[in-house]
Amino acid sequence: MKRIFYAGGSVVTGDRTAEAVLTYAQALAQRDASDVIDIPIFAGEGTYGRAQLLIGPTSELLIATEVPRHKEVEDDEFLKHIEEKLETLLRPKSQPIDVDDFGESRDDTDESDFPAFERPGGS
Repeated sequence: MKRIFYAGGSVVTGDRTAEAVLTYAQALAQRDASDVIDIPIFAGEGTYGRAQLLIGPTSELLIATEVPRHKEVEDDEFLKHIEEKLETLLRPKSQPIDVDDFGESRDDTDESDFPAFERPGGS
């Protein structure tokens, strides 16, 4: 189990969840973006719950090992969702090309602009 400290508070969650949160927060910071995520937590007294975290470029998270007192808190659906978000976030984004970036546009192509193509055998 891990304890995530943030903004003067903390929550306890599973190891894999805590690591996914930290990895996602780092990726968001690199893209100067933020997101609200909903994570599974240990709520105390043997109960489990959810917590919403706002993470982004100014997030300061500290994750520390927590003495396990109960079953590990994990949510495979959350982990899959964060993995998909990471993949989308880290995928290079395509940009439209502006033809003006390549100089003048020429609509009146003259065949003399191109070298003659000779076929082997003289044709």
